[in-house]
Order: sequence, then structure tokens, then C-alpha cells
Amino acid sequence: MKNIEKLGKETNREYALRVIRENIVNLELAPGSMISEQDIANELDLSRTPVHEAMQELSSTKIIEILPQRGSHVSLIDMALVDEAVFVRATIESAITQMACKQATEKDIQDLEENVTLQQFYYEKNNLDKIMELDDAFHEMMYKITNKMQCHYMVKLMSIHNDRIRELHLHSSNPERIIKEHKEILEAIKNRDCDAAKKALDKHLSRKLTQEDEIKKKYPQYFA
Repeated sequence: MKNIEKLGKETNREYALRVIRENIVNLELAPGSMISEQDIANELDLSRTPVHEAMQELSSTKIIEILPQRGSHVSLIDMALVDEAVFVRATIESAITQMACKQATEKDIQDLEENVTLQQFYYEKNNLDKIMELDDAFHEMMYKITNKMQCHYMVKLMSIHNDRIRELHLHSSNPERIIKEHKEILEAIKNRDCDAAKKALDKHLSRKLTQEDEIKKKYPQYFA
């Protein structure tokens, strides 16, 4: 498991949740793998309680299955849960992007522009992990602009099912299209064209993963 530095503002539970989540998304904790609360607690230098709380929260989204007396394992990728996660995110984020289009300050727009510029920079450097991080940050900005961070927390927790597919897809396709779609959303916001921003966001989130079958063939052990 990849260790991640704790942020100063994080509680132990939040830290454990973030580390476990990120390791599931980046497949360091692969679908189907067994995980131990005690091992994670030891690795993060935490007591077992915050790790247990984080595992319980993740199990509520069905990304972790807790087996009585046997431990826990990371759930296999279930495309029904992926589809549901995409539906929830698209429904909420579509409305939030329209709101952000109306509420964004010049500073907000500058921050979005800087994010997209960095996406392009890391694309040219072929740094896919950084592109994924910036992709997440771009969308999080919409929630910050509209002061809807509780919505973001809920969506992010459920989106973990789709995030594993995004990770696999990013490493098997050209991310240039993702950056192009972010530019379209940004341009609509800059123009205060809220309908265009919503339309661009809807296209961005609802596009089908054309390489889904190829991913399944490459990683059959990851799928339910």
C-alpha cells in the first residue's frame, strides 16, 4: 500500500479514509485483495479505531466487503455500481456547474484556467497520475465555488466505483480528450453561458467508455 502524508487539518479517521480510498482508486489495493485493519493501522502509525471507522464508511458504499471472522477485501468492480455512481455524480454536478457558471468570480475563473493549463503541461510530460489529480481538482472547484462541499463529499465517496474505471481507462487511452472537454466547460463559464456549461459537463460525464470491453479483457480478475 502506498503511504500518503497526513494533512495538518485531518483527523485520524479522515486520514485513514483518504489513504485507503486513494490506494483503492489507484489499484495499489487491487479489486479482490484482502486488507487488514491492523496492518493499515500499523503502516499509518494510527490506532485501530480510526482505521476501523474508515473501513466501515467505505463498506457502506460497497467498495469494501467486511467478512466476519475472516477480515475484509476490496470489492471487485461491479458495473451496476459504476453506472449508479456516474448517474449520481452527473445529476448533482450538472446542477452545480450551472450554479458555478453564475457565481464564479474572476479569481475562480483564473484558478480553473490554471488547473487546465497544468493538465496540458502534465499531458505533455505523460504524467497520468497528475492529470487524474488535476481532473478531480477541476470538478471539486465547482463545489467550492457554490459552497456545496457536503455534496462533494457524498459524490466523492460513491464515485470510488467509477474512479477505478477512470484509472484503468486513463492508462489505456489518450487523455487529451478529457483536457479538451475541461476546456469547453471552462470556456462556457468564462462566457457566462450556463446552458453551454451544463451541456459540456453532461457530455463529459456521460460519455461511454469505448474501451470498456478491452479493459475487461485485459483485467478480467478485477471484475465481478
